[in-house]
Amino acid sequence: MTRFKRILGLLIILSSFSSLAATTIADEQLSFESTFNEEKPSSNGIYSLKVPKNHKNPDGEKVDIYYFFHKATSESDRIGPLFFNFGGPGSDAIGGAKNMIQDLPVSITKSFDLIFLDPRGTGKSAFANEIRKCKEKKTCDTDAFIKGIAPYMGTNAVADDMDALREHLGEDKISYLGYSYGTRLGSIYAERYPDRIRAAVLDSSMSPIFENEGGLSIDMAKNHEKIAEYRLNYRFERLEKLRNIVGIVRNKSNYQTNDGYSFDKKNIYTLLDFLVEKDNQDSIDWFKSKKYAAITKLLDTDEGKDFHDIYILQEQKKQQEQSTMGFVYPIVSCTDEITPLTNEEISNEDKYWQSSMIYGGFLFEFSQTCLNWKAKRSPIASADDINRNISSNILIIGGRYDPNTAYNWAEDMHKTIKSSTLITVDGYNSVRHGFSFSGTKCVDEITTGYLFNPSKKISDTTCKRSPPNNLMFSPKNWQERVEYERLSKP
Repeated sequence: MTRFKRILGLLIILSSFSSLAATTIADEQLSFESTFNEEKPSSNGIYSLKVPKNHKNPDGEKVDIYYFFHKATSESDRIGPLFFNFGGPGSDAIGGAKNMIQDLPVSITKSFDLIFLDPRGTGKSAFANEIRKCKEKKTCDTDAFIKGIAPYMGTNAVADDMDALREHLGEDKISYLGYSYGTRLGSIYAERYPDRIRAAVLDSSMSPIFENEGGLSIDMAKNHEKIAEYRLNYRFERLEKLRNIVGIVRNKSNYQTNDGYSFDKKNIYTLLDFLVEKDNQDSIDWFKSKKYAAITKLLDTDEGKDFHDIYILQEQKKQQEQSTMGFVYPIVSCTDEITPLTNEEISNEDKYWQSSMIYGGFLFEFSQTCLNWKAKRSPIASADDINRNISSNILIIGGRYDPNTAYNWAEDMHKTIKSSTLITVDGYNSVRHGFSFSGTKCVDEITTGYLFNPSKKISDTTCKRSPPNNLMFSPKNWQERVEYERLSKP
């Protein structure tokens, strides 16, 4: 626990989403004034609820959880509550509520009470303030502090909080939309309370197969290499050159280019990071970007000037104020582990390199989250438990080139929940994370239809993202890039 490194954005989703013009309530004035009471909500606002600190001891100590409530705008059309989680673990929900509400179709805001529950350790919910204070105090005994709260912060506890809130609201069932880590929370809630789930959308799904953080990180190395293949236009010689460069810096040597530039491991890891960063703007085509040109010039002709000038010499101000996510992420992730690894296993770099000779070391650098873990765990349900206990129709969404949650993780969840449907997102600028209600019409229509009628079985399908109308000059072989034949093994 003393080695809390910078956590990669493997399981993080931003809580803001692009607008869906014409179908949203963007002009609605939302009240975010806290009411801080336990009354059953009747108007929009932030509310609190006392729940057991330890749900196994319901009569024991109580803690507060906070949530934003947005009432269905049409009482006659009202279906029930729709819970949201934006991932992390460590992301709050209330902070993303306004943008989410504005981006939802009017039909959903009319028909559902929208519930944004801040998980324990985030926002103003239980333990969040204590975490902030410990993070700010240099004298805080981190190990002792985490040992005291970790058993009450795992996914099981948050799932139980969700059900306590459902009961408080007087609802028999809930609908749910979770992104990234929120898909773990949603699947665990559905496993623990199978009779209480009306509908569940698991968008950018985590895998239920891996039973510890190490397994997820090792598998992610293969996913990163797959995305790098796509980003390098499936040119085998480029991948081989990149493997060669990574091998040189892995041995603590600098890579020297033909034009006299020297790159150390940090520089090359920056390059690897660029290859898997998310597409955030529809107007920017990766294959026409300066990054693509600089990286491919380095790999094709061994000239490093453009890469050096653009990404090394120029200082990029990417440093953001550290949030409490760096604290919450390991607490929840390590508490959830079903089969923890030993310190020796966590420190074994070989399995990462076996997964990918390009991204193995890159992932290992940031993946020793549970090293020296001493706190008590609360293991989540296994894949077998989920398979056995969930029989409702669950909607799973996975991106072919999702850099934060691998596409095969969505496939794992789909295979585990036999009654589920898998929607695959592919096509233009699809190196993304989180797809529903973010501008992909096909996904939005399927998700909306499912939320209104979750009992209607739909077939697995692929949603193809298309270039926007104002992008008239996409690469001629863009479709060929999408419908590719693999040139190398991950």
